[in-house]
Amino acid sequence: MWLVLCDPADRAAVWAYEGLRERGLEPLELLSPQTLLGSTRSVHRVDRLGASFEITLPDGRVLDSRDVDGVLNRVASAPFGYLPFTTHADAAYAAQELDALLLSLLTCLAPVSVNRPAGYGLCGAWRSTAEWTALAIRAGLPTRPARISSSPDGEPRAAPTGRGDVLVLGEHVFGAPPAEDEEPYVRLARLAEVDLLGIDLLGADSPGADLLGAGHRRDDGRSAVFAGASPLPDLRPAGAAFLDRLYEHLTGLPRGAP
Repeated sequence: MWLVLCDPADRAAVWAYEGLRERGLEPLELLSPQTLLGSTRSVHRVDRLGASFEITLPDGRVLDSRDVDGVLNRVASAPFGYLPFTTHADAAYAAQELDALLLSLLTCLAPVSVNRPAGYGLCGAWRSTAEWTALAIRAGLPTRPARISSSPDGEPRAAPTGRGDVLVLGEHVFGAPPAEDEEPYVRLARLAEVDLLGIDLLGADSPGADLLGAGHRRDDGRSAVFAGASPLPDLRPAGAAFLDRLYEHLTGLPRGAP
């Protein structure tokens, strides 16, 4: 079976779920982190042979992680706002415990997940502006200088919007500017160790877009500058072509999680 794991408010994930169903991906389940953590019955095993879990779904069916063939993982954080807390310390402790449990459950599915959980993010690592800029330079993308300051008056850099001007899925790129080499975008996703990455760009006419790092100049032929990246981008702008490729990617994964 296949899963789309997401927050109930994640419209892009619901769009992908519906598109995958239309393409015949069955059985396919749409699950939230609330369901994973709050099922009426759950078993989580961790031993020398690996890790697995079983949870009872609201309709009584049992989901066994070992039966899962592919996952679109869009889980950004562990839900805990519905739990009552008397102090901030209690809330912080519960958040850390739930996050650790959810990370462990998602790791059971990591071999067949798009994207795999990481220590700094449940659907891929969340990185600082400086980290993303360094990776983009290594990948060969033109960048703006990353300004880092401990001063409250330091110039902040806008966080990535998650809109995903360019989407990378495996070796395939969607939305790259015309006549532009797509390989650097694929390299960036590899360096970030994710299957699916959204990359934000600044257009040539944007303020500061001509200020490129690592000695680059606008004569490199590129029409846009790297502005940020996210493992949780909006998928919808890539349209039907993306859904076709996502279907192929999920059905081509190794069968069954260990």
